[in-house]
Amino acid sequence: MMTQRTRPLIFLVVATLFVCLSLGSAQALTGREILEEVVKKNFGDSFRIALQVKSFKGKKQISSHFMWLVGKTRSDGASFFVEFDEPEESKGLRFLFLAEKGKQPDAYMFLPATGKTLPLAVDDPSTDIGGTGLSMEDVQAFVPQRGEKETLVKEDEVVDGVKCYLIKVTLTEGRGERLLWVSKDDLLVIKSNFVAPDGKVHRTFKVVEFFQTDQGKKFPREEEIEIKGKAIRIRVKQESAVFGVTIPEELMDPAKFGKFKWRM
Repeated sequence: MMTQRTRPLIFLVVATLFVCLSLGSAQALTGREILEEVVKKNFGDSFRIALQVKSFKGKKQISSHFMWLVGKTRSDGASFFVEFDEPEESKGLRFLFLAEKGKQPDAYMFLPATGKTLPLAVDDPSTDIGGTGLSMEDVQAFVPQRGEKETLVKEDEVVDGVKCYLIKVTLTEGRGERLLWVSKDDLLVIKSNFVAPDGKVHRTFKVVEFFQTDQGKKFPREEEIEIKGKAIRIRVKQESAVFGVTIPEELMDPAKFGKFKWRM
């Protein structure tokens, strides 16, 4: 299938997929409704994305990974599958994230060396995803938590000359909050801060490179995550993306996703 267009990285967006609200006028939009529009505008009901993830300590590169991200969204939930191709020691490592409206999400890891599938603690923000430096904090959008509250803080916050909505997502169980800057013209999440309960920004996300389609629409191509206090930067680049793809049920089944051959 030909690549239709590269769409924004979904690490910090999909947490709004599980509510069904109708939109009012532009002036009456709530934070939740704006994020729903972000998802509606930029994601289909299924997708497959190839990602290059590189981590740096200061100016030195400390890791490089290539992985596939496959997702399927529904009105009552979403499922996300991740498989690593590179480096060699990570090849075949798989993750599965399952979220259903009103329920605690589930996450699993398949270890190719042992052929076993293990459950993951989705409420542990320090869990590293395949040695990439990405953590559960970064993939909270994959596994939305019950009780999160979205609040529209400002309607005209400017980031790098772009007018944005500023939305605060209050996390559950006093785990802090996430601040999202959504461009008003394109409805793209161009920046995000994770603020810990101590009030300090621990991680930041920002789009660092855009591209423009033949139709003149702007989309992110590369994003950067910075871990404050550790001088670590993670660059995430979309190599390709297709949407509206058929996703086998086995790929989203905890009992089968580890060994199912989805690529022929």
